[in-house]
Formats: sequence, structure tokens, C-alpha cells
Amino acid sequence: MSFTDLLQTGKRGPIALAGIGSLLLAATILMAQNPNMTGSWEMDAAKSHVSDGRTVTLAIESMTNKLKVDSLIHDKAGKEVNADFTCAPDGKECEFNEGGHKSRVSMWFSGDSLNVAKTDGPAGDVVDEWKMQMSPDGKVLTLSITHIDPDGPAETLVFNKKS
Repeated sequence: MSFTDLLQTGKRGPIALAGIGSLLLAATILMAQNPNMTGSWEMDAAKSHVSDGRTVTLAIESMTNKLKVDSLIHDKAGKEVNADFTCAPDGKECEFNEGGHKSRVSMWFSGDSLNVAKTDGPAGDVVDEWKMQMSPDGKVLTLSITHIDPDGPAETLVFNKKS
């Protein structure tokens, strides 16, 4: 008798119940390891290190098996650019819209950090790797950016939770 048959017939022996319990425990542990980054985030310019003087606000929303990340970027001259993507943290690529130009992102959790790789943009676009980490109290989100191609100085954006 298969596992599915056991579930459908109601004949749940100790092995089937142990299997279900193990699956639930593994899912609970996995969910507990992934920090909840949902909310509105405002960049603390005094604590951040960016190469071009921009400021950023983030809105992160948890959707069914996906995260939606919206950002509003203000450059040093005051111009606004919206950037957004919706992606599952499973390493598969998703579309990234950055002020009208398209590229690709993929993201995955590694321990307590959410990693994002930005690739496949138009000619002259940059390839970046982002690492997002929450403070233990959940009030500060640190985004470390490594510029891969072209190589450039690393950046750190520190965000305070607004809501």
C-alpha cells in the first residue's frame, strides 16, 4: 500500500504518521530559518555606503511561495526610478523591471540571508549579487551589493522598518 493510499483510506499506521510528522517538522524548521522581510523599509543614508548618492525605499510583500519586491530609487539629482520583481526564493529566474529596462533576477535563502543575482540585462547593464540580512529584532535590513560585471566597489544599504 502506498503513502497516498494510506492517506486516502484512513489506515494510518505508526510509520505513516511518523512520516507526516517528519515532513511537518522539516517544513516548520525551514520556514523558521527564513527571516520575514515583509514590510516597508526606508534607507538610512547616514549608515549606508552607496557609490552614487542615491536613496532607496523598499516594499517587500510575501505572496504564496513568492516575494514581491518594489523599490523606489531617488538619484542624487532627484530623479525617481521604480524597480520591481516577483520571484520565488528557489533559484529560478524571474523578470526584473528597473525603470523600463528589463533584466533577470533569481533568489534563494542561504541560512539567515536572502540572496539575489541580477543578470541578463541589455548591453551595458551590470551584473550584481545582493545579500539581504535582517537584524535579530527585525527592525533593520542590511542589503550588501557586490558588482560583478563590471567590477565595482561594494555597496551597503541599511534600511529601517517603517511598517
